Amino acid sequence: MSTEMRNRFLNGWKDLQSCTSGLAATEFALLLPVLVILFFGLVEASNAMTVNRKVAISSNTLADLAAQSDELRISEMDDLFEGVMTIVEPNDPTGLQLTLVSVILDDDDDPIVHWSRDHTGATPYAQGASYTNLSDDDVVSDIGSIIVVEMTYTYTPSLTGHFISSPIVFNRQSIRWPRLTNRVQLCDDANNCTT
Repeated sequence: MSTEMRNRFLNGWKDLQSCTSGLAATEFALLLPVLVILFFGLVEASNAMTVNRKVAISSNTLADLAAQSDELRISEMDDLFEGVMTIVEPNDPTGLQLTLVSVILDDDDDPIVHWSRDHTGATPYAQGASYTNLSDDDVVSDIGSIIVVEMTYTYTPSLTGHFISSPIVFNRQSIRWPRLTNRVQLCDDANNCTT
């Protein structure tokens, strides 16, 4: 190969290497959809993690507040539920289900419902019914009760429903022992309490 041909080849190669004006735009166009998906996916995952944390805080707060009383009035319980629901906001609270249960042991040392109430005012568990939602029945003492909060929140992504299309269901259970008495009583406004 002659020197002249070699110089032409090297000059052509250098010209080819310096001609990259459209290459960066092409690479950016190819990477843009991936970057957009990553960005919105991270935003949605961050929102879901925030909601999960709010559900945990709400459940623990409700259990802790209920365990600090010796008697809970129904009107006070409604205020507790309303306060806990504000922790979950500004997310849509329609996907929220809150249940507060007092659990005691029966004569056979099996957990039963002392009383229960949910955020709609209903009684989800009948008094004296067997309570099977505890992971360990030994948390209930012979002489007392425990306060159990069951919380379910259905989170539907609002910002980017295309990336996480189905709702995410967060379930949380919080347990506390009463602080002031062995059993927290549920009382109506006429001072009729559960026994």
